[in-house]
Amino acid sequence: MAPTLDLPLPFYRGRVGLYHLLRTLGVGRGDEVMLQAFTCLAVPEAILATGATPVWADLEPDSVNLCSHNVRAKLTGRTKAIIAQHTFGIPADMGPLLALAAESGVPVIEDCCHSIASTVGGRPVGSLGLGAFWSYEWGKPVIAGVGGGARFNDTALQARLSTAQAATEHPPARRNAILEAQYVAFARLYSPHTFWWVRRAFRLLGRLRLAESNYNPVGLETAADFRWRMAPGAAQRLPAAIAAAAAFEPERRAQAEFYRSALANGSCRLPPVPAGTEAVYSRFPLFVANKEEVLAAAARRNLEVAGWFATPVHPLAGDELAAVHYRPGDCPQAERAATGILSLPVHPKVTRSFQRAVVELINRHGRA
Repeated sequence: MAPTLDLPLPFYRGRVGLYHLLRTLGVGRGDEVMLQAFTCLAVPEAILATGATPVWADLEPDSVNLCSHNVRAKLTGRTKAIIAQHTFGIPADMGPLLALAAESGVPVIEDCCHSIASTVGGRPVGSLGLGAFWSYEWGKPVIAGVGGGARFNDTALQARLSTAQAATEHPPARRNAILEAQYVAFARLYSPHTFWWVRRAFRLLGRLRLAESNYNPVGLETAADFRWRMAPGAAQRLPAAIAAAAAFEPERRAQAEFYRSALANGSCRLPPVPAGTEAVYSRFPLFVANKEEVLAAAARRNLEVAGWFATPVHPLAGDELAAVHYRPGDCPQAERAATGILSLPVHPKVTRSFQRAVVELINRHGRA
């Protein structure tokens, strides 16, 4: 019988949970943490907040997930953890990564921010590595507002993580008010047909500091939110959000199957799903050869098609990548994936009529 796992402990965001996982493991200045390129700034942000250095590993060819061979090639005596990301809900190929962890003594932490129900060998993601972290924000399988969770699959480490979580502070009252207004606005205004203008409004409000942006500026100082616990509103909504995600799971699978069966082979390529795993998608990913053309066509028709990750460390580009220790050319497969990746929504507000419209757009404008 599989051991009973504790529920994730609530933190302000998923990256805050990752930060506390790493600190519980003793990760700090002079250490390295391995992670995949083709991710978002939030992940290296947490690593940098510990004082450690992110080390970038490449993807499997034509995939969206980590290549264990590249991880092996870049391991050093300073590597203290490997982060395995289950991108868009497609499980990482955990077998080779866990074997490498057992051989090297470097633990694997699972990034489950895109996944709540995917499995590897019948076991849920988040239960295979030494620990895992989740996000409950917009675009994720569980949506409670700004919030995240983390858990160790080791009793002693989980107790230490619980102590660290208990020492976190409540976010300031003004921040809580912004988060609540943001959640209400998103819940009321978002649909797959309003995606483009909601995104523009969110980015504007973020620049004006009237909304909680997805990313903090990368600098030498640790952002205040690494000291915070989950905001009260998100914590109150979380149990219902988890239940809603579980109830939505059959339709989540049905929406993904509709996309899979209706997309024409000549219009796109689908990332592979590793053998022995089951992907329960947070978004449905596909590769095209003419990404910007398809995105422009989708924007004209007000149909949600997302283009992230647009760079190997989204949204950083050019000289900005040096702030997270990424050099152009470090991970060519990830850079190639970023030039072609699109993703389609899998969400309770997605209808079959929307799916037919967006599939028709991909089939008309996309080139594999």
